[in-house]
Amino acid sequence: MHCTEVRDLHDLTIQAMQGESLHLALVLDGQVDVSFGSRRLGLDSSGQRGAQAAFVVLREPELFVRRARRGNRERKVSISFSRKWLEEAGADGLADEGGRSLFEQHLAIERWTPSTRAVALAEQLLHPPPQAPVLHRLCLESRVIELAAEALHHLLAIKPLPSIRPRERRRIASVLELLDSGEADGMSLAEIGRQVGSNVSTLQKQFRAAHGLTVFDYLRRGRLLRARHALEREGRSIVEAAGIAGYTSPANFATAYKRQFGLTPRQSRSGF
Repeated sequence: MHCTEVRDLHDLTIQAMQGESLHLALVLDGQVDVSFGSRRLGLDSSGQRGAQAAFVVLREPELFVRRARRGNRERKVSISFSRKWLEEAGADGLADEGGRSLFEQHLAIERWTPSTRAVALAEQLLHPPPQAPVLHRLCLESRVIELAAEALHHLLAIKPLPSIRPRERRRIASVLELLDSGEADGMSLAEIGRQVGSNVSTLQKQFRAAHGLTVFDYLRRGRLLRARHALEREGRSIVEAAGIAGYTSPANFATAYKRQFGLTPRQSRSGF
């Protein structure tokens, strides 16, 4: 496991050899530009996009390259599962719904949208709760294994999107544009559906298939991300951040915030 919470002060390129493994990158904030051998992977979780994640399969050692750009902020958790570890955990023989094994295709990349729980686990890895030294490692290991279980469950249950027709993909893109603009914050699901020319049932089904969460879960996460930005980068008060997230009660806001990020609004604001 490797946790990163940095702001790059210079442009630089970092290189290292990565052995045979299943590599998970979960980006909470910022832009990541890396390569594994000939495959380049970019993940952008800046603004209102929310956390992003991807798996990379390495059946043989490859050169890993990270490209940093001055001023870029990066908050990320990376976990590499060795072939040996997966074999000992009994996971190496697992296959997805299409019958693919985890290590079938070298340099394969699978993207996925982390759940609220996965994001909270990643936040706890970045900022683990105070623990006695003897418990610290156990705490980290338990979070890593739970995150691994959720990520592998998603990877093995992935259903390809070709079943979604181009017109439907364009509709989903329109929904995302509407949600990210903030215009849908006060809309009902039926109103959002009418705006993009879809009924509620179809909209929910297609959106969840494409992004792994409901429309309102996406909206809620976006508002909480804006609130976090206001706390950490603008020094806004907790009451103001609660209003940005759509909460009239700071206590309810704090509960939702901790469930999403694994830390309290006060903890976020303390770094301003």
